[in-house]
Amino acid sequence: MEEKRKEKYLQTRYKRELERYLNRVVNFVQPGGFVKEAFDRFIERVDGKLAEVEKIPLYNDYFEQLERFIEMARGLRESGLESDEIRSRILHEANRIRKAKRKKSYNRRELKRPIDDEF
Repeated sequence: MEEKRKEKYLQTRYKRELERYLNRVVNFVQPGGFVKEAFDRFIERVDGKLAEVEKIPLYNDYFEQLERFIEMARGLRESGLESDEIRSRILHEANRIRKAKRKKSYNRRELKRPIDDEF
């Protein structure tokens, strides 16, 4: 029982750190005045925080998308793209991931009017 509890704790901690990574990167690039050199330093710092947490395999689409986002952000750091292009790619991908999370948890209930014939 103790082993399961520890595994669950590590899993939850890793999931939270993945979501924090996404939020930190988006909050960094969102305001104006984005500079690529500052982005490079920021990604190094955020990678360090993620490295402190033990990586655990997660078999969930949302968290796999987050892991791909992290790899994309690391790749953009080393690419020769302009600051505006990096910013737009990050915001686009983050928006897509967040939409996927909301879509999965949101079910629209249609409100149906009772038909007069049923009375």
